[in-house]
Amino acid sequence: MSYLVLARKWRPSSFDEVVGQRTVVQTLRNALASGRIGHAFLFSGARGVGKTTTARILARALNCSRGDKPTPEPCGACPSCLEIAAGTSLDVQEIDGATHNGVEQVRELRESARYNPARDRFKIWIIDEVHMLSTGAFNALLKTLEEPPPRVKFIFATTEYHKIPDTILSRCQQYDFRLIPTKDIAAHLRNVANGESIRISDDAIGRIARAAEGSARDALSLLDQVLSFSDNEVRDEDIQALLGLIDRELLLRASRAIVASDTLALLELVEDLSDYGVDLRNFARELLLHLREILLVKLAPENSRLLAQLGGDERERLLPLAAELSEEDVLRFIDVMVRAESELRWAQDPRVTLELALLKAAQLRRLMPLAELTKRLAALEGGEALPPAARTTPTERTTTVRSRVAAPERAASPQRARRKTEAEEADGPAAAPAASQGEGEILEQIMALAASRPSLVQPLRTATARLTKNELVLTVASDFRAFAEMHADEYRDLAKQALGRAVTVKLDAAQEEEPPAAPSSPEDVRRQELMERARQEPAVQQALEMFDGRIADVREDRAPKKR
Repeated sequence: MSYLVLARKWRPSSFDEVVGQRTVVQTLRNALASGRIGHAFLFSGARGVGKTTTARILARALNCSRGDKPTPEPCGACPSCLEIAAGTSLDVQEIDGATHNGVEQVRELRESARYNPARDRFKIWIIDEVHMLSTGAFNALLKTLEEPPPRVKFIFATTEYHKIPDTILSRCQQYDFRLIPTKDIAAHLRNVANGESIRISDDAIGRIARAAEGSARDALSLLDQVLSFSDNEVRDEDIQALLGLIDRELLLRASRAIVASDTLALLELVEDLSDYGVDLRNFARELLLHLREILLVKLAPENSRLLAQLGGDERERLLPLAAELSEEDVLRFIDVMVRAESELRWAQDPRVTLELALLKAAQLRRLMPLAELTKRLAALEGGEALPPAARTTPTERTTTVRSRVAAPERAASPQRARRKTEAEEADGPAAAPAASQGEGEILEQIMALAASRPSLVQPLRTATARLTKNELVLTVASDFRAFAEMHADEYRDLAKQALGRAVTVKLDAAQEEEPPAAPSSPEDVRRQELMERARQEPAVQQALEMFDGRIADVREDRAPKKR
């Protein structure tokens, strides 16, 4: 006997076996029990959600010969039920709209509808993909559909409800078949696996159920495909290899690197994905679901049904990430990946698109929260001292600096430089260079070590150095900026030799401020005075420091003062 695929072998034969369509099933059963049965039904919904299967069960319920009237519990053993299941019933015709879409076919149907059923209670037409009928065919069907003979029933099924004319819709009872919840598909797959003596883990079943995207038929087809490779013992790695699913470890690598703002780790991850031949859009989609799981772990209580799909081990692995992130963090990450997943559909270079999205997500944690920014602005308006920043950069606990060349900082304004000096003095010995080395001395040692390479020494002749903890900032003339960045590795090695320990080298470019133009009119003189007064205002200095800005213009308030 030829092999029967699981989707056909395990097709539901009664209303109780229909998966994930409780509302539709309950309505049909009540109608059959009460005798309030319409003459035309329209089943609409996505593929593989049970439309045609339910139509066949409804046909059995209408024609089951075990009783003297339609029943919500067809026996499945009488000649009518058996013939409908086998597709050989003379009184139940199942046709598809794609091949019977002309006016002539509808005329034949109308002519046949005039005669009584050969044996059963009703003559039933099941028309699958009814939206494929032509406009003429729909029009030819209207009169028969509105006033059919008393022993005729129509059951239509479609995946494109919007293509059905309103004149047809108004003559049918309409039933909307929803996508099947993942948990219902997983339960159905478990029943099938038990019935077929298949050894498969709950995690593997869950991954197949999620990959089916709401379609029970797709889920069974995927399971069939896996069984072709694994026989009756399915391993988790088989699921990943055959269905193109993303390894959970790769998702964890991505989320941990995002949390740590580890941009190099993210670039290495994308490199590995390319080496593995992973579909990058599929990875973005899986990472979206992974971030959603982190959000659920953070927000939902331990016994919440929202966490029912997560295994205990998986939940434990997500807990540290959920604890490290705020709700706003996760929502921003999800927003970035939603945009990336959409852009990957049309991207000419999917790899670059994914890399940019991941790097952008990693940089989001450097942003100051909006509530904190608002609080600081309110303090400025009230003339109060600024509260300490909540988070402008990731904390040392979550940041791993691995980049070969860090992004250059903008040149510090005089106000920022003065405040930074005060802060470093307040920090005490912890912020001082190692071994009491002066910053000028460190720079001289680096130049001495590079004496054999004049090209490396030249950018340092006019440079300045600043050492804070494990970071050495070299500020070079803007003309040497590009060259210095090309040799960042060499400067890092030289700094390690000079200090006797590894440090991160950050290259910055000095920005030369243009000398102010000489005032040429009394208005210019007055404006120059106002600019100088503004620079001396503490509130203005704090604003310049917070936003790393400059004073663009000053206007004098000439409004008359109230007495």
